[in-house]
Amino acid sequence: MRSNSGLIILVSIVLLAAVPYAGAEIKFEILGSAKNVQGVILPAGTRIEYTESGKINYAILEGPAKLQDLPCRGWVYFYESGRIRNAELSREATIQGMKFENGSRISLYESGKLQSGTLAEGKIVDGVKLVDGARISLFENGKVINAYLTKAQEIQGILCAPGPVNFYDNGRLETATLARAEELGRIKYPAGSVIDLYSSGRVKRVALSEAMTIEGVLYGKGNRVHFGEDGKVLPVR
Repeated sequence: MRSNSGLIILVSIVLLAAVPYAGAEIKFEILGSAKNVQGVILPAGTRIEYTESGKINYAILEGPAKLQDLPCRGWVYFYESGRIRNAELSREATIQGMKFENGSRISLYESGKLQSGTLAEGKIVDGVKLVDGARISLFENGKVINAYLTKAQEIQGILCAPGPVNFYDNGRLETATLARAEELGRIKYPAGSVIDLYSSGRVKRVALSEAMTIEGVLYGKGNRVHFGEDGKVLPVR
């Protein structure tokens, strides 16, 4: 009797597992001809995945295609509204007055405003001069959030090393790695040190790339030194 009960339970579990969960159903489609999907004209051969609510999630293009005035190729992701969220450029393109590389992965806000991309040429973006090859991220209002530099460049009087640089929403530099020794607030920091600045431009914190003495105290390589807005060293936290 026990064995029969166990068999019934086992069969019930198998049957439940075999029933697809309707709420998680995802629909795929390969277009036999060009089709308007939520206002987006997609060419024949495009593979589409829809969300559970039936909205377009992403499309995989067989070849280059212009979608919403953007030259795209490969994978293109969408907001549920049908606006492009993320795409790879099939050629060099100018977006909001900035030129972006062929093959650059572009991200857009739902409003259509640029969120991120890799610059094909140097550009002053909201007062911040950035070199070609920099991967930039922007606030929706067009101000720079951060950039990943592929070469050293001077930003607001500081020569920044290749790598990440961050900005405040007022456009002032927030974080960078020094490409050379820099004198900031009467203290000369060694090249390779990572600095954090207040929005005023004063040094807030520095991670030293080599040992040095500050206000009579020797700090070792890798030590973090914190400063107040007045430029004085703060107690160790």
